[in-house]
Amino acid sequence: MRLERAPQDNQRGRTSTNGSSQNGSSPHTNGSAQSNGETNGFHSNNGFASAVVADTSPFFGHNREEVTRILLQSLSDLGYQGAAEQLSRDSGYQLEIPSVAAFRHAVQLGEWEEAETLLLGSESTDQDGGVSLGNGHAEGSPSWQKNRQSYGSQNGSTHVGLPLSEGADTTYLKFLLRQQKYLELLEQRDLGAALGVLRNELTPLKKDVGRVHFLSSLMMIPSSEQVRKEAHWDGSQGNSRSELLSEISKSISPSVMIPEHRLATLLSSVQQQQILGCQYHNTSVPPSLYTDHQCAADDFPLKTLTELRNQTDEVWYLDFSHDGAFLATAGKDGLVNVYETKRWKIVHEFREHERSAAGSEPRGVVYVAFSPNDRYLISCSQNNEFVVMDVHDGSVVSKADHFDYPVTAAAWLPDSLSFVVGTQSSRRPLGLYSLSTSEGSGPPSYMVMNNEIHSWREPPLDFGSRDSNISFRVTDVAVSRDGTRMAAATIDNRIMIYDLETRQKLDEWPMDDKLTSINYSADGTLLLVNMNDSELKRGKLWALDSTTGEDVMQYEGAHQAEFVIRSQFGGADENFVISGSEDSRVYIWRRQTGAKVATLEAHAPGTVNAVAWHPTNPAIFASAGDDWKVRIWISSRDSKAH
Repeated sequence: MRLERAPQDNQRGRTSTNGSSQNGSSPHTNGSAQSNGETNGFHSNNGFASAVVADTSPFFGHNREEVTRILLQSLSDLGYQGAAEQLSRDSGYQLEIPSVAAFRHAVQLGEWEEAETLLLGSESTDQDGGVSLGNGHAEGSPSWQKNRQSYGSQNGSTHVGLPLSEGADTTYLKFLLRQQKYLELLEQRDLGAALGVLRNELTPLKKDVGRVHFLSSLMMIPSSEQVRKEAHWDGSQGNSRSELLSEISKSISPSVMIPEHRLATLLSSVQQQQILGCQYHNTSVPPSLYTDHQCAADDFPLKTLTELRNQTDEVWYLDFSHDGAFLATAGKDGLVNVYETKRWKIVHEFREHERSAAGSEPRGVVYVAFSPNDRYLISCSQNNEFVVMDVHDGSVVSKADHFDYPVTAAAWLPDSLSFVVGTQSSRRPLGLYSLSTSEGSGPPSYMVMNNEIHSWREPPLDFGSRDSNISFRVTDVAVSRDGTRMAAATIDNRIMIYDLETRQKLDEWPMDDKLTSINYSADGTLLLVNMNDSELKRGKLWALDSTTGEDVMQYEGAHQAEFVIRSQFGGADENFVISGSEDSRVYIWRRQTGAKVATLEAHAPGTVNAVAWHPTNPAIFASAGDDWKVRIWISSRDSKAH
């Protein structure tokens, strides 16, 4: 088998994939670099009678060859193939060496044995003597020596493969190619050949035994369509070969195969650095590539638009509806107010917790949350109950009062009919509730009482035992937006992670101090954890990896030693962390770096208990304080329009 294809073979039936052109230029004629003007094996005569001597001088301090090859790839990405070919002729550089182009061609055509040989080389018992075949690199090329060892002879039946990135797993690469080969044979219903690949090519690799067992189970599926569905694979006529090439390219040395869409990646990196360096960047629109970027302070919510004063005591919590049309506030007086956010006027006053509290009994509402469809609002109270209200008509649709301690927090599941509730009760610390009286049904036409459908407790509650069996108690609870994960913070300083589909506990993370709030990021990858720190007399906010609990970022400055402070992700693309503080201020940090963006005097002389960023307008957020007020913050630019 020839390592290098003839130029006319390389072009037949080929299309641009993997972010690169077919070849970027005419290939080498003999699979080796030209001696005149050679730079890392990429200079060729481009198929012309007179060779172009490549300019090797730096380009504004950058390697000219690298810049040119990235431009060749980018022109192909943009669809400007003619311009790419002209650049290759003018510069003397080509995008890829012929063996890379041959490998790409083999994958695109489904020539799996050839693709594996081109990628990894063929082996021979005769490992001595012969001339090293360098895939277009000069034998002494540093990049070739660094990335790949010579395994065979140009005069025999063996040759080396492509230079691989450091640490590349060759067994994994074989597995990927042979898995594609196996799936395509199944798709063709050539079961005998597929079985041979499974037994003789995939199984001997001893790679990902679980995956091999799954692949073997596909043999029993009677149709190609079902194979594609079960394997989550779109077939040989879909994008699977391009996706395979993309995955394998990550393991090939960038000296011969530039990573996909490299210029776009570099430009995105520049944009991200400008965004992170911009103190007030609060938009989802990426900055222009034409100029250096800097947002003005006038675009950031630093001014008070209005104050809401309908609470008659300390305001403890607030929450925007998901569409931004409403703001709910609650506090020590047991009153829940719902405002429309165009004119900030009250549309509902819910006094259910006031009515159910007797005399001087605590009635404060510590938590409110809108359902994902914004129809319902749940409120959690110190008088050992929660209430769910219909925001459309103001009616109460659900209630639970079977707790012996305050209800501290709640979080909705995506269906807007079920939710989890956390309490300080050791009998019912964490429960799953539903507005429906039967599974799969819609909301009820009457009020549903105490409809707990699952309880998490350690140990499980035994109602027949006189022993209280003290369990954990919950201070806050959060559910990921997709409804698959739940995190609960406990009084004894633990974070517990649950799988909501299986309802099993996945992990438990001990923390250093009292936990007051916990929130998932919108994509579910991070947990924002707020905790007291009595020694430093200031709060700690941590962004933790949501699967491992490892620290990602710490946010310092806010004061928190005695009271419950609620913090959140917020702003455009959740690029900020915002928190109240016991020093009457609102603190805002950059989420990715922990850099402090703003410190705002907000609710003197008491504590700022909670904050909430508007979900659809990043230029607005709200804060709630001990001064009985809710303040709406807005940018200076937007305030001029009001």
